[in-house]
Amino acid sequence: MKSDMKSLFQRVMASMMVVIACVAVLSSCHTKEEYEFEFSMPGQVVLQPGTTVTVAFKAVNISSVSISSTPAGWSVGEVDLVNSTVKVTAPKSYEADSEETIEENGMLKMTGYTAAGTPIYISSYLSLLNQNIDLTSQYANSYAISQKDTRYTIDATHKGESAERINPAEVDVLWQSANMLLDYDGYDPQKGTYTFFIGSEEVTDENDEVIGTRMPKGNAVIAAYDEAGEIIWTWHIWLTDSDVEATAITTSAGVFMDRNLGAYTNSNGSTDTELVYDSYGLYYQWGRKDPFLRPRDYKFTDNKDEVVYTGGGSTKLFRYVTKEQVADEVRANAFGTMGYAIADPFTFLLGTKDNDYDWLYDGHDAALWSATAKSKNDPCPRGWRVPAADAFSHFDIAEDEDLAALADVRGMWGWHLVDKTTGAKMFMPAVGRRSFENGVLTNMNNYGYENVPSPWVGYYWTATTTSGNMSQAMFFDLNTTRAVNNRYEAQKAMYRGNGMQVRCVKEK
Repeated sequence: MKSDMKSLFQRVMASMMVVIACVAVLSSCHTKEEYEFEFSMPGQVVLQPGTTVTVAFKAVNISSVSISSTPAGWSVGEVDLVNSTVKVTAPKSYEADSEETIEENGMLKMTGYTAAGTPIYISSYLSLLNQNIDLTSQYANSYAISQKDTRYTIDATHKGESAERINPAEVDVLWQSANMLLDYDGYDPQKGTYTFFIGSEEVTDENDEVIGTRMPKGNAVIAAYDEAGEIIWTWHIWLTDSDVEATAITTSAGVFMDRNLGAYTNSNGSTDTELVYDSYGLYYQWGRKDPFLRPRDYKFTDNKDEVVYTGGGSTKLFRYVTKEQVADEVRANAFGTMGYAIADPFTFLLGTKDNDYDWLYDGHDAALWSATAKSKNDPCPRGWRVPAADAFSHFDIAEDEDLAALADVRGMWGWHLVDKTTGAKMFMPAVGRRSFENGVLTNMNNYGYENVPSPWVGYYWTATTTSGNMSQAMFFDLNTTRAVNNRYEAQKAMYRGNGMQVRCVKEK
């Protein structure tokens, strides 16, 4: 529920704090105290050392304000309660060997007091030298971001890239793959925008010495809520290690991303298990825009999901259910509808035989994704889309890998596909699928080689449908007994209830 999804920012910043306090005398309340005290923006980004910025706040029935704390090296002027502003100056440039302590990022905390003496606490994030990127004009269902230590702003009023608008009462982190992956976030209902900060993580050498920082690994989903607390739309925030535009691969079938949707990178045939795992993307039911999780390790050891966290820091579990399994729920009658899918991105809707194993129960819809034009539900970032099935007909498994000894290729956990016209290569991780029957991650072949079978099956959705209420996918499989039996199918009919990977192609 919405109450479980309060982000760290909303708890720390005390956004839109409206409190009613009573002073009880002889068990009765004789006075009511109403007030508002909040910062106008969730944070301030200062791009140059020594710069002074004016930080605005809202104060209703607040009689005095004091500064509680500031980041080291920052200075704060007197609070102007008449105009509800305070001037903040960032640290000046300093030498690396200086003994002065400087915090490039931190919190400005203020305390306000009502006439009755009630203290109210608010906080605003201060950031020096971090960048600020406005993505509001690039509204989409998914955002691929690769710049660390940056504050991002997205539009929260459009459904995908369509002209259809919404007016959320609240916007918040629904889930994130690491606690506080999205930090210092906040929703501006007047502008219809949502802001969040992406920091960085340390990079260490073989001696555990810090040698730099990089973009954090992970994914998150932001949800918009109506006044009743129901989800009305969501957006995928995809943190990846490099610009997907710059690393794209040009082929005779179009320009493809070099990694799966939701993956941190592409291992490109490496046998390094961390790189292999970082190449695993997210899973999508055909026609839905919302992602489902990868396994929690690269081997699919126990078939359990990667752990995710709410904006409030608690862990959250996805569920994989049929209509019969939610029969006692309030919205059970809507199960299997597009409305239900949008309102419950945590639920993988299992197919049934009676409905051709489609997650959509109330009538099949072949237009949810489109092979000719990007649809409202397409999960790819702006400028990209789910490919049509004929795109994969231009490829085949690289011949040298197809004929190689198993010991030489199975550690890659995937194949290079080769463009039969140009020779361009794309590495495709063998990340399997989530079963339409139970949501279980299915990625093992059963040919019985001497060790535990390896995950060597790949399924990738296309936007193309087939007859019989199915859709087409690209499929490959390593035969662990005889290489001659390796399989590659550019267009394989699959039930839409399956959860599969997506490799986005550039829009023409």
